[in-house]
Amino acid sequence: MAAAAPEEPKWEGGVLLFCGGTDFAQLGRTGGKTRKEDLDKESQYPNLLRPTRLKTFNDVKIMFIAAGPAACHCFAGDSEGNLYSWGRNERGQLGHGDFAQRNVPTKVAALTGHFVIGASGGKNHSAAVTRDGSAYAWGINAHGQCGTGRVSAAKAPFKEDIVLNPTRCIIENCQQVACGIDFTLWLCDGKIMAAGNGQYGVLGDGVDHSYNAKDSSIQILFEAVATPHRVAGLDDVKVLRIAAGHNHCLAYDDQGSAYSWGNGGYGRLGHKIQQDEDKPRKLEVFTRRNLVPHNAILAAGGTSSFCTGVANQVHCWGKLKVNGDNQMYPVPVNDLVGWNVRSFACGPGTFAAAADNAVITWGAATNGELGFGPNKKSSANPAKCEPLEGGHTHQVACGIGFTMFLVDPAHPRLAEAPEWVSDKPQEEPVLPEPSGAGKGGAKRKAGGEAAGAAGAAKGKKAK
Repeated sequence: MAAAAPEEPKWEGGVLLFCGGTDFAQLGRTGGKTRKEDLDKESQYPNLLRPTRLKTFNDVKIMFIAAGPAACHCFAGDSEGNLYSWGRNERGQLGHGDFAQRNVPTKVAALTGHFVIGASGGKNHSAAVTRDGSAYAWGINAHGQCGTGRVSAAKAPFKEDIVLNPTRCIIENCQQVACGIDFTLWLCDGKIMAAGNGQYGVLGDGVDHSYNAKDSSIQILFEAVATPHRVAGLDDVKVLRIAAGHNHCLAYDDQGSAYSWGNGGYGRLGHKIQQDEDKPRKLEVFTRRNLVPHNAILAAGGTSSFCTGVANQVHCWGKLKVNGDNQMYPVPVNDLVGWNVRSFACGPGTFAAAADNAVITWGAATNGELGFGPNKKSSANPAKCEPLEGGHTHQVACGIGFTMFLVDPAHPRLAEAPEWVSDKPQEEPVLPEPSGAGKGGAKRKAGGEAAGAAGAAKGKKAK
């Protein structure tokens, strides 16, 4: 077994810093706006180009942060077990019982008293785990991704089931949760449970749960799997960590083996071929002299994967650059050789690592989410985030168009961080673009509810 990294001191909470886009309704979307509209929005929804303090948390000690590569919403948990959420909310994914967007962190009242220890965000749903091993989920539930055991009939104006408030999942003894676009993984006493849309085999039970809409039709639909079931083939090992990308999954066990399954496109599964896997398949690289340590980092992005091997060397595979070739199997990230990486996160195409007394970011940034400042937007290769140089960063978290950093309260550069608070703490619901309309992005409209999107998942079966 590979030697473990030096033991980290006990974490007692810190300060959350945020960089990237604040116009959550538009992150990850494009649309024809005039220059005047752009200027107006820049003043109301600025891109925070340097790691920035959020005024809401001035007197709050943060224990963890969370988002997800498919998420335009954020989470933070404090030292008293409260969960805060903010960002896009057009399907109730913030857990506040409504569809109003929150531009400032807001406590999830329904989870007060449950002591949340972790959370994750999918595209339009979210999940959290608590200290007593319970799990809760909320947001869109069209595919059963909330793991509540049922998909209810949609209520107008929606065309899909929406779970507006955090609801108990059919899960016990849970320690971790990871959300993909429309599925959820839970790690419970060393075993992985899964629910949601089984396309590409992401539920890991040997099938993709597809079926023909009609005998006379070639249209493929995907069965909603609302009751979490055990991921197959891992009964003889204890899984230590899980991660979910858009449509693929990663895990590693206490024997030093790593696994991947789901969408095999771009080589993101690391098996040298672009083939979907409907059950966990062991990665050949992490064997014998290159076993995964027990405290390894594990992360999945839109089309990429990362895991630590021997001597805590970070390995990567998949499509890592917009214009780059696919990396079909795990290889060391040469720029991170020698670094003690304690936390790693992926956005859809951006990456962040907390290592030693530095933060390292790179990728195709669109909103300043790499935190370099006004003079540098993107970086094809890993580069130090200078505003956080020289101090301890405990954790990093990425979403679509933003990155969060959780730093030690004694960080020497913390006093230099600007502070920001939106002058629009809460906004009217964000409506998706109507079906059949042109490319225009989200629209802000008056009213108490958001309009419905497409109903049950549909599409061609993955090849």
